[in-house]
Amino acid sequence: MFVSYAAVLDQIQDEWGFVMDDDFNPVDLALQLLDDSSVGKDLDSFLRTKRMLERSLKSTVDKHYQAFAAALPHHSALVSSMSTTQAQVSEARTKLQEAKDALSSKRADLVQLWSRGQTVEEMIKILDEIDRLKSVPDQLESLMAEKRLLQAAILLVRSLKSINKGEMQEIGAVSDLRSYLNGQETALREILIDELHSHLYLKTFWCDSRWAAYTPDQQILPAVPFDEIASIGTSNGEKLPSVIPSSRGTKLSRFLHSLAMKPNENPLDLAESDPTSSNAFAVPSSPTASTSAAGQPDKNPESDSFAYIETLLESLAVLAQLGSALDVVAQRLPVEVYTLVETTIEEVSDRAEFAKRASTILQGGRPLSMDGSGKMVVAGAVNMLRMAALESPAKDADREVLRDLFWTLYSKLDAVVQGLRVVYEVANRIGSRRDFKDSSGAKVANLFPLVEIWTPLQGEIRTLLRDYIATDESVSSSRNPIASIQEVLRDGRSIRPRDKQLFRFTESDAKATTRSLKKYEDELTRTLKETVPGLVQGTSETAVQTTLSSFGSSDRFNIAGQHMLVVKADAFHVAVLFQPTLVFLNRVVEVLPPGMADSAKDSGALLDEFVLSIFLPQLEERVDNLFHHAVTGADAFQVDTTAGRLSAQPLLKCTTQLMALTNSLCIMMRATPFHRENYARLILGVIIQFYQRCSERFRDLVSPDDLSVMSEEHLALSFQWAQRPEVSACLSALDSVEPNSPEMVRICRQETRVELNFQAGKSIKKTDIIHSTRNIAALGNLYHSLTWFIGELYNLKSLNEELLSPGPLHNLEPPLSAITPLTPFVPPVPPPAAKSDDSLRLPLSREMTLRFDALLKTYTQLTELILYTIRIDIRCRTIYYLDLAMRTGNYKLDTAATEPDPYIVDLNADLTACDDAVTASLPQKQRIFVFEGLGLLIEHLLISHARSIRFANSFGIQKIQRNILAMQQNLKTIMDGPLEAELERAKKYYSLFSLAPARLLAGIRQRAEFTFDEYKTILNFQYGIDQSLSETAAAQSDREYNMHLIDLHALAIDMEDDAD
Repeated sequence: MFVSYAAVLDQIQDEWGFVMDDDFNPVDLALQLLDDSSVGKDLDSFLRTKRMLERSLKSTVDKHYQAFAAALPHHSALVSSMSTTQAQVSEARTKLQEAKDALSSKRADLVQLWSRGQTVEEMIKILDEIDRLKSVPDQLESLMAEKRLLQAAILLVRSLKSINKGEMQEIGAVSDLRSYLNGQETALREILIDELHSHLYLKTFWCDSRWAAYTPDQQILPAVPFDEIASIGTSNGEKLPSVIPSSRGTKLSRFLHSLAMKPNENPLDLAESDPTSSNAFAVPSSPTASTSAAGQPDKNPESDSFAYIETLLESLAVLAQLGSALDVVAQRLPVEVYTLVETTIEEVSDRAEFAKRASTILQGGRPLSMDGSGKMVVAGAVNMLRMAALESPAKDADREVLRDLFWTLYSKLDAVVQGLRVVYEVANRIGSRRDFKDSSGAKVANLFPLVEIWTPLQGEIRTLLRDYIATDESVSSSRNPIASIQEVLRDGRSIRPRDKQLFRFTESDAKATTRSLKKYEDELTRTLKETVPGLVQGTSETAVQTTLSSFGSSDRFNIAGQHMLVVKADAFHVAVLFQPTLVFLNRVVEVLPPGMADSAKDSGALLDEFVLSIFLPQLEERVDNLFHHAVTGADAFQVDTTAGRLSAQPLLKCTTQLMALTNSLCIMMRATPFHRENYARLILGVIIQFYQRCSERFRDLVSPDDLSVMSEEHLALSFQWAQRPEVSACLSALDSVEPNSPEMVRICRQETRVELNFQAGKSIKKTDIIHSTRNIAALGNLYHSLTWFIGELYNLKSLNEELLSPGPLHNLEPPLSAITPLTPFVPPVPPPAAKSDDSLRLPLSREMTLRFDALLKTYTQLTELILYTIRIDIRCRTIYYLDLAMRTGNYKLDTAATEPDPYIVDLNADLTACDDAVTASLPQKQRIFVFEGLGLLIEHLLISHARSIRFANSFGIQKIQRNILAMQQNLKTIMDGPLEAELERAKKYYSLFSLAPARLLAGIRQRAEFTFDEYKTILNFQYGIDQSLSETAAAQSDREYNMHLIDLHALAIDMEDDAD
């Protein structure tokens, strides 16, 4: 049906759409339908369309006639309702007009009723306000007990503002309440300040997580549990940037970032604009609640110390007491820091005493091998030698106590500085608000001058360092006013300063005192809670403890304001105190704002001052005393019996002690990053002085027994010859060639010629040689000790341009121990080798390296001179005894001699003693060098000194051969070269005596092995010529001898011609 209807409508729209226009004129359509011309309309088409439309309408009506019929009554009812509503609106309009006219007329009775109603309403409001004010004390007490101090401050300020209104001033019933609220304002201010100090100076147990006690081998300030709290991040989990430049995300950086992100609104304004507050005295919510505690409403506000400090400062700002409270904080800071230091000292003292008792009960460990002087040695641990006066078990225990004290104290001071930074940032944030007002009238920039606050802390650190470093008598006497027994015995009486107290209350048993006063304390606390709610602190420190602590910190009961010393002051403590102090100052630089960090950086100057004015002078004095004790003692140049594990040959005690002193200075240099060049100069100075002392020792050993004759020409001949360039050149060349080589033989013969030329025909006297073989042994020990010392110094040397740069903080000195205060030692347990380059090093600048190398070269020259002196002295002894044997010996005998010449026996005994001394003191290579070429020298002397024999017959020649055999056997026990010990040339020379003169000359014609003078001496022996006579007198005594002598001259001329 609707389809056909729609089709009809579409057709009408297409063909007869103009009939649907608003301006359609049916007359025009009728005329067009009647017009049969081409411009007219088709009447048939119009009629068809009309019939189709009628059919469609008829079918629609037939189907929906019931709905059409039901709509007619509804339509009539709607028209009726609209007519009724129209009539009512007209009536209401009329009545409103009448009411308007009535209200516009004036009536006096209504004005009086309105005025009376307003008065009653105001009275009801005042009564309601008084009722609310009466509930304020209970609310304040509840808020203070719950530590919701900011809400309590806001409530108190609102209440005071309300109760001080003009209309409330006339009500006498609230005067007591007004006085109470005014008193509570003062009490709340004091509570806030006390709470602020408790968290700033770690007085409450909630702050125990902000610092950490010292742990052994600690090298940096440790991470504290307070920093381990979950990081505060943005809503989308984005990591927050650090506000302070730190290598780790600290709680401080997270807090400061969170503080910067929060809107800076006055909590009092926020509380007043809080739509959830129905009246002025409703308990407000904390507008500065920490993000970390926002999701934990039952969490104690003190658990987050920084957020709690912020709450305290906001509360003081609400009370308009922020400026005066910060002034109190600044004024009390020195006292609070002093108390904090005293508390830390007591804790460390208790730990030290406990550790001491435990070590006494559980004493054990590896036993140490030691000598009578108390020096301990570990095999292969040369760099572990230490000077006990600088490093000892007692000193190591003291240093461990010092590390405990300063690392623990600096951890606490780090927490204090972080708290002060929080106060500074929050105070500046509060002061930057436009509506900020303070009763003190303080300016925004001067609320909390952090640079001025840092000064007392710096002063306390300076005092502590001076207490444990300075050792002057005035400081010591001020700390310990009790005279020693020696002073009493010396002075005859004990003078006690009248201004010093004999005891302090803090030395009593605090626990017993607390127990005895417990009931009185509980009663006092209960009374205070009843009379002045909120006044009693909720901290762990009780009133009795506060009283005792105040007595303990009072100047009347403290000795001159000085801290109790846990260990005795010593300038060498600076090596222990430097690292924790530097780490703490670096942390302060991180914590302080960038503009104020320079003041903390400048605090490093106090360390520099200690080094220059206290430490270095005392170090130089101490090192000078140790050096003189090491090199001037009666046993300084005695053999160190405990150094066998350091060297196969004996070492002198002074050498090991100087090496221990050098190692200790290197350890201190590595641990102290300031003025390292001064350490290097000090070490070089010690080495230079030791060189001078060794030179003096060397001269003493080569000096004659008669000390009245100490001129240069009276020193041992070997010492004088060893300094000649001709001899030193030969010996330097000899040291570089192979033993028993032809080159060695050539050099040794050249040395023999040079030395005999120095003799210049003069006989060597007994006083020309070193008077005792013990001195030769001492020279050998001195040589080897200096060689060992030079090698160890070379191992220490390392080039470092930046001497003033700090060394690695993890490579501080290992735990040390000793027995006596002036002997070197090695610790029983070596330190763990954390790195492969953990050995000691002496960093030097290029200039210092040049000086160091020159100094070691001087030492090397001294050792060469000592070795050359030993060698030449043995050769001089040989020359001396052989010269006596040849000049004074009797070789014109009637019978055969059964024993060698007595001087030959003395020579063998002397050489054996020298060999024993050299073997015990020198390494094998140097021992070989000392005796190398000695057989060649003996051969040369036996042959060349034959002219010194006046007469010699066959029995005398046999005696000489017996002498040669005795020396040969002795040389074989000394020399390693068998060929050199055979003395074959000397044997062959004296065997010529057995030949007839004619055969002797015939042999010379065939091969001349000796010189003219040597052959002439044999010829003289054969003819029994007195060699003390001149050649002319000898020739006249025997014609045959003269003929053979002429032939010998001719052969000598021929030999010279052949040589040319």
